[in-house]
Amino acid sequence: MALKKEPFILRKKMINAKNVKINIPPYPKLIIDKLMENGYEAYIVGGCVRDEILGKKPDDYDVTTNAKPEDIKKIFKKTIDTGIKHGTVSVLFYEKGKPLIYEVTTFRIDGDYIDGRHPKEVRFVGNLKDDLYRRDFTINAMAYNDSKGLIDIFDGIKDLDKKVVRAVGNPIERFTEDGLRLLRAIRFSAKLGFDIEKNTENAIKEIGYRLENVSKERVLVELTKTITSKNPMFVKKIFDLNLSKYICEGFSNLKIGKIEPNLSVYLAYSCLLYNTEINEVINILKRLKLDNNNISKIKSLLEAKEIYGKIYKSRNNHIDYMMAIKELINFLKYDLVYDFIELISINENSKTKIIINDIKEKIKTLQDEKCPIFIKDLDIDGNDIMAVGYTGQEVGIVLNSILKIVHKNRAYNDKNILMDIIKKIYKNLRGTI
Repeated sequence: MALKKEPFILRKKMINAKNVKINIPPYPKLIIDKLMENGYEAYIVGGCVRDEILGKKPDDYDVTTNAKPEDIKKIFKKTIDTGIKHGTVSVLFYEKGKPLIYEVTTFRIDGDYIDGRHPKEVRFVGNLKDDLYRRDFTINAMAYNDSKGLIDIFDGIKDLDKKVVRAVGNPIERFTEDGLRLLRAIRFSAKLGFDIEKNTENAIKEIGYRLENVSKERVLVELTKTITSKNPMFVKKIFDLNLSKYICEGFSNLKIGKIEPNLSVYLAYSCLLYNTEINEVINILKRLKLDNNNISKIKSLLEAKEIYGKIYKSRNNHIDYMMAIKELINFLKYDLVYDFIELISINENSKTKIIINDIKEKIKTLQDEKCPIFIKDLDIDGNDIMAVGYTGQEVGIVLNSILKIVHKNRAYNDKNILMDIIKKIYKNLRGTI
């Protein structure tokens, strides 16, 4: 299939914003310097430039150059063919025995996006402007080196100043090339607290069906980054822009919960799905291909809402209240119980804040006092129960029954007392022993 025509070059001079100065870290600077020493152009590009201008610490630094992959490999001793067909070579350094990897990509234009996600082929070009034109959003289409300064053809600086996410060129074309960009627009909006530019937003509404061509694994990544960002409630834009039906089956029916900034993955999803029936929660998370460990934690946190109901209803009966709190700890363990308190604090009515804080204090006291909460804390074990005559599943049933007795009064957690109780129960069930 034929490659696309050379992209239209804007009739404007390259913007060299001399007031923008970026302190490029040593290794990316070394890569740029060595490429330039060998007669090539080279720049840091994309998200790292954006973040540096915003005063944020970039996650990584990518370099773009007119050097071909084979030239890059000749210049640097240690390289990895990360995506050599698409022009990407990773340059490898070691610092105190730790590997440091930086991607270096040749200027290119992309061929037809046959799957709505990846170009079938690419063409290497010698023009930085052409390379920047293929990128998704103006704020990600800037390049920089110390020699030429900032290269900003598409007014990314202005969009940073206006706090908007705007597609490079024609937004319909950009989203047609790669359907994942529909979600990336929302994700960058959430990450930066920016609005989505009107034409870009309208294009998302018009061409949202392109998201159907994107794998659930990639959808999950963008959704997760959105709900764990500084502005997680921007996830509502997925619904407002008519993308929810393309996330996965059942997603568009959600009545989403409240999410606070920068939560862990499992806590953010627990908030998102707070108002959803547990079986549907699991179905949605599996459709999204979330890992089993996070699904298990989310399931436990949302199932614990039933125990919270017991706690709330028994708040005027101290014994039942404390037993229910101990049941909650036993169900979630201390690893998750504080996450649960945060979950309900975020999503329950503000009138319940006093009782939620009290529950948290009670949990902390029980933990500090090492109160017997779990089966392993009992002064007896399964062998003691089997010695009385119980067998099979009866052992677990008795252990859980004894645990409830100890939850009611920790003074009963004495082997002699518990053995007497077990024997009496056994005698009533089986006759004399």
